[in-house]
Amino acid sequence: MAASAVGIITLFAVVFAGPLAWAFATYVQSRRKAADGAAEAGASEAQVDGKATEREEMSGVAYTLSLLGYAIGLGNLWRFPYLVGKWGGGAFIIAYLVCLFLVAIPAYLMEMVMGQYTRKSTVGCFKMIHPRWDGLAYGQALILLLVMAYYNVLLAYAIIYIAGSLVDPLPWAADSKNYFNVEVLNGYDDYIGKGLGPVQWKLALALLVVWLIVFASLAFGKKILTKVTWVTVVGPIVMLVVLLIRSVTLDGAADGIEFYIGKFDSEVLGDLDMWASACSQILFSLSPGFGTAITMSSYTRPKENVFRTCMVVVVCNSAFSLVGGFAIFSIVGNITFRLNAAGGVLDEATGAMVATTVAEQASAGTGLAFIAIADGMRAFGSGTNAMSVLFFSVLLTLGLDSTFCWAETFVCYVEDYCLVKGRTKPAHWKIVGCICAVMYLMGLL
Repeated sequence: MAASAVGIITLFAVVFAGPLAWAFATYVQSRRKAADGAAEAGASEAQVDGKATEREEMSGVAYTLSLLGYAIGLGNLWRFPYLVGKWGGGAFIIAYLVCLFLVAIPAYLMEMVMGQYTRKSTVGCFKMIHPRWDGLAYGQALILLLVMAYYNVLLAYAIIYIAGSLVDPLPWAADSKNYFNVEVLNGYDDYIGKGLGPVQWKLALALLVVWLIVFASLAFGKKILTKVTWVTVVGPIVMLVVLLIRSVTLDGAADGIEFYIGKFDSEVLGDLDMWASACSQILFSLSPGFGTAITMSSYTRPKENVFRTCMVVVVCNSAFSLVGGFAIFSIVGNITFRLNAAGGVLDEATGAMVATTVAEQASAGTGLAFIAIADGMRAFGSGTNAMSVLFFSVLLTLGLDSTFCWAETFVCYVEDYCLVKGRTKPAHWKIVGCICAVMYLMGLL
């Protein structure tokens, strides 16, 4: 194996494109003497159990970007296509849209309004409604803690694959399934008597990098977080467009797209499990019930149009999933084409080689991103390393946005708790550092 110049150049472009674009935009803004920046520094007076405290305010743009980053996550580009493949194409998409309008939007908008009106974090908000409702808030805080502990491990996978994309040939080229299960997960054939097993050093190091990124983005206030969010929200959109344009030209891409938008299994519309999957997908994407929408909305201006922000976020979130599906299924179609051209796949029951279908390849679960599509990167020829860097960078930045909001929500819980108890609030960076350290240690498990 040798270092891939194309992969390294692409990674540098991905890393520095955002900061350079932001620097240019800041320069243009300063030249025009825009006054928007001053508004971000304003603070409103919030009451926390009768005590006046200074609370940061977010501009409308920063507020919208934060919620966009929170909503558009790994599930949009990984879990959504898998569920479409599992539940028969267009039928699932219809169920998904119905659940969006009848369930997710009302719940999401309600939380945004609650946060803006009370100007408190989730705990303070529910206590303001009724003191006995604080159990709901602590329940959401516990869920948030548990999700953060495991979610960033998925981002650690993406970092390992980004590092692997800098090598030619790709380290998983020979056997992508074995690479994921053994080299990444350090999986055992038999767990009996082994307990939790040893720590996989690659994952531990990658997870540390993820939490260091989170710390650097959150520790120095909302202004820094806003700048980072610009990059991590806009960046994946640009990279997805590049991936989409290249993916639809692959051999077999049309078959994948035809399955995605052309297949419609009407009989599954009567399957309650399919509706449960559709509802869980949109709810996990927008994530009402985690307390983040309440807490983030508590930082917005009292007269901010949260209904408009809600509509922008939910439309962009679902659009990203739907458009991303074209790129994913183009790659899945190409994988199917290449496998069948090589004689098909091994039927374990008969030992014979049989043809595979797009539906079978799209229903790979976790393997869709880290096995099937990782293997599909080889179809890009001389651009293999570059496209691999782009794809896994998209997964990483999508996940980071969600983590930023979850971690910021938990930080707010701690800060508001200190104020309610009348204690001196520690420096913001110390709270962020402690939370990141605890989450890292929990993630090692």
